[in-house]
Amino acid sequence: MPETKTSQSLLRNSVNFPAFSDLPYENDVDPTYYVQKSYIFSPRQHWCFLGEIVDSYGLCRILLRVKDKDGQIVTIGLYTDDRGQALAPQIKEGHTVAVLYGEQHNFLDMTVGIRVEEPSIIRIIPCSLEQLLKASDDVAARNSNGQSECCGSCGKKENTSNKTHLRLCSRCKQASYCGEVCQKKAWADGHKADCKALGWVQWCAARKWGMFNGYFNF
Repeated sequence: MPETKTSQSLLRNSVNFPAFSDLPYENDVDPTYYVQKSYIFSPRQHWCFLGEIVDSYGLCRILLRVKDKDGQIVTIGLYTDDRGQALAPQIKEGHTVAVLYGEQHNFLDMTVGIRVEEPSIIRIIPCSLEQLLKASDDVAARNSNGQSECCGSCGKKENTSNKTHLRLCSRCKQASYCGEVCQKKAWADGHKADCKALGWVQWCAARKWGMFNGYFNF
């Protein structure tokens, strides 16, 4: 049974954002993720698998090869009604795939991977897994150290006495800037790429992963 890491970084939580080896098997009942209620087993909490795309192939249906947080390469088979065609324009090496409620599945070729049947539980995030984890770390650090009170470009702190007011990035709602000049500079210096990752971390942080009250959907 995987244990939750002590890190405050949400996406490094090894239970709610497990590596492939920690995912439950589809034909077993893992007490980490399921609980028995009235003779049936229901999810105990929410979880999401994250993997960076290293390759994609398949004629009849799209198969993705992804690398998880532990560096393991696994296959994600898209068994949706359209066989993954709706996701095809978004599939790019280096982007990250997120799969809600993923389980270890035995494919007919004797390999073990993840089978996705519902399009609402898979999403492709246009950034690397490393960028995504770093964004999660940055949000955790900002929440614990009050870094949101400093300009993300020049480092100036908010000070009402000298009329220094910070404003949040309208997209990710995480980075703060003291003015338009600093915001434009930060965008050119790298926030353009980080913004997408931070926005997705915000989506995750807005949900209670440790308590199940109905399925999440993308």
